[in-house]
Amino acid sequence: MSGTKQVCFFIRSFPVLSQTFVLNQVKDLVAEGVDVHVLAVNPIKNDNDVVAEVFGTRAQANVTSILPSEHDKISYLYMLFGFLYCLCSPKRFRLIKLFFYFLIRRNKFLAKDLMCIVWFLKSRDIKIDNCVAHFGSNGVIFDYLVKAELIECDNLFTIFHGYEISRYDQLTIWEKLYGKLGGKLLPISEHWKSKLVSLGVAPSRIEVVHMGVDVDRFSYNEKAASTPLSILSVARATEKKGLHFAIEAVLMCPIECSYTIIGDGVLLPELRNKANNHPNGHRVIFKGAQPSSVVASSLKSTDLFLLPSVRDSSGDMEGIPVSLMEAMASGVVVLSTVHSGIPELITDGESGFLVPEKDSGAISRKIVEISKNQNLNIIRKNARCKVDDEFNARKLQTRLLEILKLKTV
Repeated sequence: MSGTKQVCFFIRSFPVLSQTFVLNQVKDLVAEGVDVHVLAVNPIKNDNDVVAEVFGTRAQANVTSILPSEHDKISYLYMLFGFLYCLCSPKRFRLIKLFFYFLIRRNKFLAKDLMCIVWFLKSRDIKIDNCVAHFGSNGVIFDYLVKAELIECDNLFTIFHGYEISRYDQLTIWEKLYGKLGGKLLPISEHWKSKLVSLGVAPSRIEVVHMGVDVDRFSYNEKAASTPLSILSVARATEKKGLHFAIEAVLMCPIECSYTIIGDGVLLPELRNKANNHPNGHRVIFKGAQPSSVVASSLKSTDLFLLPSVRDSSGDMEGIPVSLMEAMASGVVVLSTVHSGIPELITDGESGFLVPEKDSGAISRKIVEISKNQNLNIIRKNARCKVDDEFNARKLQTRLLEILKLKTV
């Protein structure tokens, strides 16, 4: 890996279609002419030819995986070889300490994979200008590898998204390590910046870089509110999305409304039962997973986009949901919660509406309030401007290039 404009992405798996933020960053940097490489721990998943679409004929050279298969028996042999290799040099003793640190916290897979990575790297001469590690945990691993001189890297940039710095099981493992992480830390919200500072990271080493959307893909539209009020959620049926509270709010709402939920997920049967067993159950329509074309047409016809995110029982929290940005860019009024970085996107009563977490009554009252609001077009315009100014993927890509010192200001 060599070149004057060079970036390596260090991630667990690639490509992960649900992690569009990673894929889009890779695509955009390739389009800018940057020499992009991807180093993934797990085997490359290329069922949809995404890798070839991004890298073309350079796919095989520029995208590399470390493990032959996830948790294959042979990986335990590589683990042993990697451990013995670490014993051969004091520079690599820190990796042995990290290995036992993982074992003490009962995560044998992290320990195993660490030594597999060591064995993979021992015979490779990897020198890179910049590394972008998505998720704090990957940044920690890469930083240890650099300090053990298994990789030469001039600059490490670690992007923090949410679950790795909010879930209780993740914090148990990584919390003490984040404060020692080298390089530049790039949380996707001010909320996560505050968390990193509380863990001991100097504010001067942190720079917030929002995730964004391609605003030009969404045609802005203002429409008069329909009767009954049309409400839409596009979200997986998981605890973090708060759909339980959204359904409760719609069922108890004193005005008639129609609530469509697009998305699948483990909680879908439970949510269906909740709606079906209520006298107002006809208000809730479950469409399951749908293609992007259906989501786009649904956005155009809805009055209100609802996403009442909550911190779930495992501690998991959102970053700043892209679905809210897409709705705002489309001219749809949004209603969400005071949760994680969402208030950085939505200002209550100005660019959308916010209520406290886990409060069905507050959601219901806000739905009524929105139905009577005579200034929704002003709110729609403010929302579009907010996304265009601060969550525009093109502008944010330019900013990332500046941070990586691949583009002058």
